[in-house]
Parts: sequence; C-alpha cells; structure tokens
Amino acid sequence: MRKSLLFLLLIVPVAGCGERREAAAPLAANAPPPAQSVVEVGRPMPSYSAELLDGSTFDVAKERGNVLFLNLWATWCGPCRYEIPELEKLHNEHLAERFKVVGVSVDEGGDQVVREFVEEQRMTYPIVLDPEGRLAMLFDTMILPTSAIVDRNGTVIWKKIGVVSLGDAEMMRAIEQALKS
Repeated sequence: MRKSLLFLLLIVPVAGCGERREAAAPLAANAPPPAQSVVEVGRPMPSYSAELLDGSTFDVAKERGNVLFLNLWATWCGPCRYEIPELEKLHNEHLAERFKVVGVSVDEGGDQVVREFVEEQRMTYPIVLDPEGRLAMLFDTMILPTSAIVDRNGTVIWKKIGVVSLGDAEMMRAIEQALKS
C-alpha cells in the first residue's frame, strides 16, 4: 500500500487550486473496477449509497430536494485538512436552506480512525465511509480532495478536483444557483 501510494505521489500530477495553490493528494491505487457511469456536470448524479459514520445509510437518491456538496477526502490528505474549516462554515451557514456538506472518507483504516479525526477536527457535517473508493470511481479521479455540487433535482452542477475555498467565485455561484432551484 505505501509503495503504491509513493508511486502515485511521484507520477500523478499535482493539482493546484484557488489562489493559495494548495496541492491535492492522490488516492490509493487499489480501487475497484471503474463504475459504469461517472459524475459529469450537467448530468444526473449517478446512483451512490454507502454507510455513514453513525451507522445509518447515505443514499444520494433519497436526498432529492436537498443541495448536496459531496467532498471526497481522507484523514492522511493534507489539502483535505486545509479545507475542512471552509466546508464546516458552508455547512453551518446554509443548513437551514436544505444544504448539506457530505464528507466521503476513503480511509482504509476503519471507522475508528475516521471517528477520531472527525472529533479532533470538530466536523459536524455527515461523514460517509467509502474505503473501497466507489465515489472516487464515480468522480473519475485519483486526486483528493475532489468535490461536486448536486442540485435539488439530482443534477451535478459543479465539480472540482483540488482544494475548495469560500473565495472560489465559481463554486459560490454554483451554490447560490442550487439554493435558488
């Protein structure tokens, strides 16, 4: 695992984002075969469900009527740690508008590792456990973090590989557009 991660760090191009030019982290190479559909802006969000950290099930299809900000991350990803306060702020500011930030952890170390990290970072938004990297396959990426916004009708209206920031005008316009729908 560590050798393949090191290999990926050396061969995967670093994705910069925002004005801060934070690097994105590559995802492990042991993901399952590619999904039949991928997340594309302007298209319906493909079917996706997984277990939440609290043991319940998260299902994108059951979230119709909500705006979703799906954020693919891992505890070992430095750039992911950087954006957590921004995501927490987004989640809290728009929660009353049926807006949900949903963190999707690809950590392979079990739920306790994720649980401890979430407590340490004081994350209050829902956390999905996806050690198989199924959402990464739908996002068609090996780079962390990667995020997408799904509107109330289930359409993907924005996607970004790399760190997100509240200073990203394109992201904020997409959120406002989705909240108005």
